[in-house]
Amino acid sequence: MKTALKNKSRGSFFLLWGFLLWLAATVVFRIWGGWLLDADNQAMTAILFIAAVPIIYGCVLPLFYFFGVPLSERLRYSVYVALPGMLLDIFSVVFHPAAFPSIPGESIPTLAAWLLWAYSLILITGLFPRR
Repeated sequence: MKTALKNKSRGSFFLLWGFLLWLAATVVFRIWGGWLLDADNQAMTAILFIAAVPIIYGCVLPLFYFFGVPLSERLRYSVYVALPGMLLDIFSVVFHPAAFPSIPGESIPTLAAWLLWAYSLILITGLFPRR
């Protein structure tokens, strides 16, 4: 019983953390998206994709250690982190003119690709334990 309550509160925290990560990324892209996501600037696009790796790693993997998530449960908790943003980004991408007014329409596919990349990285953190 005690383990079930611990897992439920841990799961709630990971869902909340996923929402907060989504909110932070949405605010960043809303404010600086036009500068960060320029379909014609391949160098900036590459930097944005590369920078996501340590950012995601640093935002997710330490939580597994802090909360003592066993290796067998990491994938589940990485899903908890990814899920809120994946669901909410359906709407932010569909309604991109309102959500991201500084991002031109031709850069929205780049945004969508970056979002898929970021959520993939979150899920990957649940697959590979740090040695």
